[in-house]
Amino acid sequence: MSDVPTKTKELIFDAFVEMTSELGYENVSMRDIANKVGIQVASIYNHYKTKNSMLEYAYEFHARRQYENRVPIEKMKKLIETADTDEIVKNFIYTYESDVPKQYIRVVLITKIIYMRLFQDPLANANFSESNRDNTDYIIEIMQHGINVGRIDPTFDIVAFADVMLGALQAMAIKAFSDTNYVVGQLNQEQRIRGMISRLLTSALIG
Repeated sequence: MSDVPTKTKELIFDAFVEMTSELGYENVSMRDIANKVGIQVASIYNHYKTKNSMLEYAYEFHARRQYENRVPIEKMKKLIETADTDEIVKNFIYTYESDVPKQYIRVVLITKIIYMRLFQDPLANANFSESNRDNTDYIIEIMQHGINVGRIDPTFDIVAFADVMLGALQAMAIKAFSDTNYVVGQLNQEQRIRGMISRLLTSALIG
């Protein structure tokens, strides 16, 4: 499915995402969505065949947009060669922030939907698993570069580091993603997690 092309379709999609992230997929009807947008139920079917097609589009949107603010891997490789721990960790922990507020809110809310549906929806699970694999590979490749250039202790377990880092961030995300007004750094838990990751990375750096 292509990106949302019309204003009405966009309003329908945003209403679906907002309500589903708050109430759960099973508790949102096409009539609920129509009422929120201010249109007739029949009008929705001009844009989406089923409620499930909205959910599938939400997953597709998330898959395409979630990495847009991630630091490019070559830039991260340069950083890990010389930067201090705090700078490296700050750039590792990319967020969904965007210059387009609507896009940011969409990705945040869809991420919440994915978390809500992990154990009942194969597509949500697949999206989550693919995201984890991609992020794990991203971290490991950067850390391996650090080993190759002599900045990271070669005995340091970079796979375990990636697993710990992603696990901690996912635990924090459950709380952060529930608030569309969330801004980076506002959670006390976030500071503790960054501190923990920094300490782990400090133990691996050479020089």
